[in-house]
Amino acid sequence: MLAILDCRTPVEAEAALIEFGHSTLRLPPHPRLSSPVASHPDMLLFFAPQAIYCTGSYAKIAEQELLKISKHLKKEIRTVSEDYSDKYPKDVLLNAVPIGKHLLCHPSVVASELAECFADFILPVHQGYTKCSVLPIGDRALITSDESIHSAVSRAGMDVLRIMPGHIRLDGYGYGFIGGCASFSPYQKTDTIYFCGALSSHPDAASITDFCKRHGYQIRSLGRFPLTDIGTVFLL
Repeated sequence: MLAILDCRTPVEAEAALIEFGHSTLRLPPHPRLSSPVASHPDMLLFFAPQAIYCTGSYAKIAEQELLKISKHLKKEIRTVSEDYSDKYPKDVLLNAVPIGKHLLCHPSVVASELAECFADFILPVHQGYTKCSVLPIGDRALITSDESIHSAVSRAGMDVLRIMPGHIRLDGYGYGFIGGCASFSPYQKTDTIYFCGALSSHPDAASITDFCKRHGYQIRSLGRFPLTDIGTVFLL
């Protein structure tokens, strides 16, 4: 599988992915986004069922990388009508997550083109950094530390593990998020979830491990360093 990475992903983590049989592709940063998250894949790309979405400005910045992804997936690149700024909510235009037939997102801040892909299957939450905050486990379960997400998906009948916030490194911020430090395959091609760093560094490691195994997923740590938010490892 092709692993899409932040350009500042620790070398140890990338080497581990390669050892596990994956190829890797690092994304360049977008200059309008805040520096710590400027090359986070979950801020830059959205993988819809029929196409890959990005902003028009990023399509020019990452032209070669997007071409490789498009050829690999045999899906076209589409751009959204809005563009970034480094201020919320214009930094989270693509920060949404598909779970089964649903799109989990903050409807008033996500790019309208993403919501249109899922029509009547929007699951609204109050967290704009939705993908950062969510680790999907299959198409009916997820892990999060966010209360609004926990409440929304529980009401929708999904299985949710709520974990303690923090304990995930993100340089430039107080802490990172569970979705940003783990892998996600938007097209459901793997039974393994990779964590950037040692999952054992999180106080809820045992609960996370048990939850993933209960839903048929094995876990792998990509290094001995503390869990680190690199904006999701997309496995394609």
